Amino acid sequence: MNPSVPALVGTVLLGGIAALDATPVAQTLLSQPLVTSTVLGLIWGDWPTALAVGVVLQILAASTLPVGSRTPEDYATGGVIGTGVALALGAHAPFEQWRDAAALVGVFAGMIAATLGVPLIKYQRRRNEGLSRWCEDALRAGDEGALGRANAAAVALAFGIGVAFCAIAIAVFTLAARGLVEHESLRLSRAWTLAQPLWLGFGFAQLLHAFIQRRLTRAGVFAAAMIGAWLSLVMGTP
Repeated sequence: MNPSVPALVGTVLLGGIAALDATPVAQTLLSQPLVTSTVLGLIWGDWPTALAVGVVLQILAASTLPVGSRTPEDYATGGVIGTGVALALGAHAPFEQWRDAAALVGVFAGMIAATLGVPLIKYQRRRNEGLSRWCEDALRAGDEGALGRANAAAVALAFGIGVAFCAIAIAVFTLAARGLVEHESLRLSRAWTLAQPLWLGFGFAQLLHAFIQRRLTRAGVFAAAMIGAWLSLVMGTP
């Protein structure tokens, strides 16, 4: 179980890109766990495991809403971390049960990382507010390049935090869970099999909710997630 260094580097860089997409740049579907897990599946050469984890984290991400002043969990980097942990633990695994156990651990790692990422999001917001105040003062003083420098600083901050957080979290979760996956792979694999209908049922409920509210983009994401989950369960690992 020796993860590929280029794959790990690509995973960490993708975490930075996902953090960028979720905060100051673009804000497209690139930061969604289903999208990042698909990319990671291509990087690691283990698409079924990546998709299985990404689908679950996508369902969980869609169920988190910014109610009032509440900051939702950071499933942009959480999706990268969870999928990356599962792929690192399951890299070159000789048995399917091992990969299933790694997928279950990856889901929990992604959930924990998404929760731990909330303080980082709040920190970025405070720093961005400070940058905006500095930019306003600089523009009033006649510094026309202040806006560009403020945007560049926000981008660099988000990317740096995303890369650092993903690198540390993937390393910690992988090292901490390696022994568990090695010695309890059969039990974890059974738990993963039992939990799959629950994930799919929850995802179907979210799909109906999004469709009723006429959120067609979200409904499309959920539909893709459900189809991907079905294909993963039926086809299995090639």
